[in-house]
Amino acid sequence: MLRALDCPSCGAGLAAEGEDVAFYCTACRNGFVFERASGALRPLEVSFLALVGKQASRYLPFWALPAEVAIRDRSGRGPATPRLLGAASGTIAIPAYATSLQRATALVERYSRELPRFGERLGERLTGASLRLEDARTLARFAVVDAELKASDVLTTLDFAVDFGEPRLIGVPFVGAEGQSADAFFGLPA
Repeated sequence: MLRALDCPSCGAGLAAEGEDVAFYCTACRNGFVFERASGALRPLEVSFLALVGKQASRYLPFWALPAEVAIRDRSGRGPATPRLLGAASGTIAIPAYATSLQRATALVERYSRELPRFGERLGERLTGASLRLEDARTLARFAVVDAELKASDVLTTLDFAVDFGEPRLIGVPFVGAEGQSADAFFGLPA
C-alpha cells in the first residue's frame, strides 16, 4: 500500500529520493528513520556541520555512529588502539547515500578522524539517505579493518568489537555541480 510521506510532527510533506530510509523535515526541522519491521517513522536526531566562508550547493546525509572500538587481539607491530578513530572511542561517520566503496572509505576515514563542528539545525533540504542503519554499522566495522590493514606493519590477526551508541543523521555540505561535487571541508568527491 502506498501512502503519502508526511512529517509525523507537523504534517508537512517530506522530501525523499528513491530508496531513502531516513528523512528530514525542512518545515519543523525534525528527522525520522523508517523502521522496516513496523513500517513506521521513528524520531531521529539530525545535525548539520557548520560551514563558514563557503556556500554549499547541497547537503548530503551521513550516519554519525558513536562507537567504542575494542581491539581484543592484534598480531603485528602496531598500536592496540584503533587507527580509524585514533582512540578507543569517538564517532564513525558513514556516507548514507549511494557512492562507491572507494569513495565511501575515503570519506569515512577523514570524517571519523576529523569531524568538523556542528552548527545550528538548518532548514536545508537533506535527501538521499538510502543506506540502512544496519548496513552503516557493517561499513563502520569494515572501516576499522581497512584502517588496520593500511598500517605499515604486516597484520596477521585482528580480533575486535565495536559497541555503537545512539545514531544520528548529519548533513555534510558539498560544493560543485551534481556530477563533480566534493565535500566542502576536505575536497573529497561525493
